[in-house]
Formats: sequence, C-alpha cells, structure tokens
Amino acid sequence: MAETCYSQGKKILLMPEQQPNGTWRCRFVIPGLLESTIGTSVDAPLGRYKSEWDAKTAAFALAKKAIDISCEARAANTPGREI
Repeated sequence: MAETCYSQGKKILLMPEQQPNGTWRCRFVIPGLLESTIGTSVDAPLGRYKSEWDAKTAAFALAKKAIDISCEARAANTPGREI
C-alpha cells in the first residue's frame, strides 16, 4: 500500500516492502517529475533498514533530494531571470 507525502508541492508515493530476511526497503515514485521518477531506499547496502520507518525515511530523503535538484535546475534555466 502506497503512502502519500509531499515536498515543495510535489507528490511522493512511498511503497515500503519487507524483505525475506526481515529487513525493509521502500520504493518511491514522484508523479510528473521527468528526472529520476522512480527510486528506492536500496541504494544503501541490503539489510541496512531494520524498520519500515527507517526505510520510508531514507526513501523520502532521496525523493526530496531529486525534487530539490529538479527545482534548482528549472530555476537556473528560467529565461529572463537575473542573477
């Protein structure tokens, strides 16, 4: 079951999964974001997340970083913007 969160007005869907060894990972999707629209908290070594909360927190941090980078890139490419 997906959990919905938001960062900078962008929707983030978190989908936690318990692994056979009892550890957790969490996939995330950012609808409408062209760059890096899907990722997981498994970028860290397997078995790192002992709880669902830890896996969701890591996935949210990765999703938030992707949104932040996307917003910074868009701001830098805005025509007529003075620096």
